[in-house]
Amino acid sequence: LSNAFAQFCNATPFYGTVSLCIDSQNVMKIIPIIKRPIVTFGFSQDADYQATNVKYESGSSQFDVTAFGENLGKIELNIPGKHNIQNTLGAITMALELEVPFTKIQNGISNYTGVRRRFEIKHITKNDILIIDDYAHHPTEVSATLQAANSGWDRRVISIFQPHLYSRTRDFHLEFANAFLNTDILIITDIYPARELPMEGITSQLIIDDMKSLGYENIHFVKNLDDIPFLIKSITKKSDMIITMGAGNIWRQCEPILQVLDA
Repeated sequence: LSNAFAQFCNATPFYGTVSLCIDSQNVMKIIPIIKRPIVTFGFSQDADYQATNVKYESGSSQFDVTAFGENLGKIELNIPGKHNIQNTLGAITMALELEVPFTKIQNGISNYTGVRRRFEIKHITKNDILIIDDYAHHPTEVSATLQAANSGWDRRVISIFQPHLYSRTRDFHLEFANAFLNTDILIITDIYPARELPMEGITSQLIIDDMKSLGYENIHFVKNLDDIPFLIKSITKKSDMIITMGAGNIWRQCEPILQVLDA
C-alpha cells in the first residue's frame, strides 16, 4: 500500500507538487522514495503549512494557517474533529500552491457544511438530544468520529455501531474495542454482511468480549434493529449525543429514534 501511494505521487508531472501530511508516520516513511517536489502540511511544527491556535466548538473548528512561519489568518470550519482540520489543511495547501488568494480560500471553506454520512447532524430532539449519523466502519474512522464527538461538546456520547463485514470484524475486533472505549455507552448490532457469507465463530460478540476484557461494561447487544429506538429511550438523558455508525443500513434508525424520543 505504501508503494502504491509512492507510485501515485511519482506520477505527478515534473513541474507539479506533491502535498503530504507529515502527521502520518506512514507518509513520513515514503518521503525518501518520492521523486517530485514536495510541500508538507499538518499539526507538526516541521510542516510547511501548519494548523495553529486550534479551537474546537460545538460542531465546528477554528485554526490559523501558518505558511513557512507566516500566519496567514484564521479558518472557520463548520464541521468538527481533528481529522477534518487535517483534510481542510491539505486542501488549503494545494490551493495556496496554485496561488489561490487566501481570502477566497477562507470564504470557500466558510461555506462548506460537510457531506452526507460524515458526522451528519440529523436531528435535535425536544430534550436537546443530538442524533448524528456517521459512515465510520473502520477502527481509525471510529476513533476520529469519537474524537470529534468529544471535542467542543460537553455531552454524554451513546454510539450505535453496526459492524460491517465478517472479515473486517475478524481482523479488527480488538482495534474496534479500543476505539469504542471513548464512548460513554455502546449499543452494538449483528454484523452487516454486505457481500460476504457468514464465517464460523465471527460475530459481534468478539468486540463485546474484547471490550469487557478491557474493563468496559456499559455495552448493549441488540439483535433486532427495530428494538434500538426503545432501548435508546430507556437510557438517554437530556442533552445526550447519539451517533449511528457503520456502512450498512444503521442510518435508517435515525428517524425512528427521533419519533420515539419526541413522542
